[in-house]
Order: sequence, then structure tokens, then C-alpha cells
Amino acid sequence: MQSQQREWMKYVAAPALGVQGLHAYFNKHQYERHSHDYFVLGTIDAGAPKVALEKGGFIAPPGSAMIINPGEMHDGKPCDERGYVYSMVYIDPWMINDLAQAHDVSVSSSTRFTRALIMDADIVFLLKKLHRVLFSEQDPLAREVSMIDALNPLFQRYSTTPAKPQSVCNEPRIERVRELIHACFSEPLTTSVLAEAAALSRVRLNQLFSAAYGLPLHAYLTRVRLEAAKQLLRSGHCAADVAASVGLTDQSHLIRRFKGTFGITPAQYSAAYLSDVQYMS
Repeated sequence: MQSQQREWMKYVAAPALGVQGLHAYFNKHQYERHSHDYFVLGTIDAGAPKVALEKGGFIAPPGSAMIINPGEMHDGKPCDERGYVYSMVYIDPWMINDLAQAHDVSVSSSTRFTRALIMDADIVFLLKKLHRVLFSEQDPLAREVSMIDALNPLFQRYSTTPAKPQSVCNEPRIERVRELIHACFSEPLTTSVLAEAAALSRVRLNQLFSAAYGLPLHAYLTRVRLEAAKQLLRSGHCAADVAASVGLTDQSHLIRRFKGTFGITPAQYSAAYLSDVQYMS
């Protein structure tokens, strides 16, 4: 890889299977701190990304697998100017549960991975195969079988199922603010409005909210808006209308935030998701 090489990406979506794929080369792009509501499973093909998690972080070398659980806060950037190439697969938790029930795979939607960086040649091979099939095969059965082949040993070796879900926040006032954000994200919310709802000072509210959910208020609001934007884009709405509908300033604001979180533009996401074929920048 050359440091002057132009960044590129390919994106594919299989809505019926709850699966998406990304193949990309980044040498400048830096992901903003964010989380997903799905599993992120990938392999590093060349170079090395540097990933920061809630508890520590890692540099993922070539030939490794990188796993991010749903809801886990993280960011990412190139380790050096040469950049990195990686192959990612995003799988909805409901698909994990459906696979378990239909094919007797011992996983569930509450299962989580215990390691974010995995050095296991078998797992890397199976994830690469899944990624390749996702991009090259339109047959749902071929895609599903590849998912089963990869997920079964992956979950058997590197996962655990919590005995009972843990509440992220024991403070009702903070939970009330979170609910308000989800209900009114399209409105021009301010820290003052949220602080008044919680009967806390703005500084104290932001401190407690960040401790509970891993993001300050504004970053969490942006995350909620982007998830809503994805739903609208999947329905065929244009980026300008989506930006206005979710409370972002304008289309350029949506594009900047969307790529900073997901690595692709709204147009790329919409094109791949609506057509179920890959889109390349």
C-alpha cells in the first residue's frame, strides 16, 4: 500500500438476512467514537487499524480478526500513513437468534464475544469466506450457510451468554433524559432542556449521562439521529430530506457524521441496501 493511494470502499447489504458487508482501504479516514446495534465481525487484510474501546484498545495486525459487540463504544483510525485494508461483516442480533433456532447453533441474541482481537487462522479463514460469499453470491442459502459455518466455531470458542442483562443506569433521572432524546431527537434539543427535565445542572447531567452510556449528551443524540437516518435511507428517502427529518443541520452535516460513524456516505448506504448489490466509491 502507498500512502498517497486513494481511499476506496465497497459496500453490500442483504436486508432479508440482516447482514451487511464492507470492504475498504483507509489511510486518512478516522471513525468517530460510536457504537452499533449489531455485531461487527471482520478481518484485517493489510496494514493495521488502531481501535479504542471502552476498556483499553488494540492494534489489529494483518491476518487477525476484529470483533465488536452490539452497544460497545469504539473508534478507529489507521495505525500509520500506509493505512489498512479490512473486510467487515455486520450481522443483526435477531439474525443470530434465528440462525440458532433454525440450525441448532448454540448462540442467542444475548450472546457476546469475550475478545475484541482474535488471532485464530480458522476463524479468519471462515470470516473471509463469509465476506467473499456476501459480495459474490446473490443466493440467500449460500450466504446463510456461510454465516453458519463462520458463526458456529466463532461463538463456541470466543463467546459467553450473560446470565441476566445488566442495567446501564440505576438513576431514573438519567434514564428519563435518554428516553426524551429518543422521543424528541428530531427537535432542536439543548443541554438546558435536558437538564431541566432531569432537575440537574448541565455539567452534572453530562457527567452522569456519559458515565451511564459512554457518550456525552450531544454525541449520544447524534448517534440516535444517525440510526433514524439509516431507517429513512433504507426506505428510499433522499439525503436532504433525511437530514431535515432527523434534526441535523443540512445534507452536508448528515454526510460528514454518517461517514464518520459508518465509514460510508448516505448515498452508498442507500444504494447498497435498496438494490442488494455492492456500491463502490
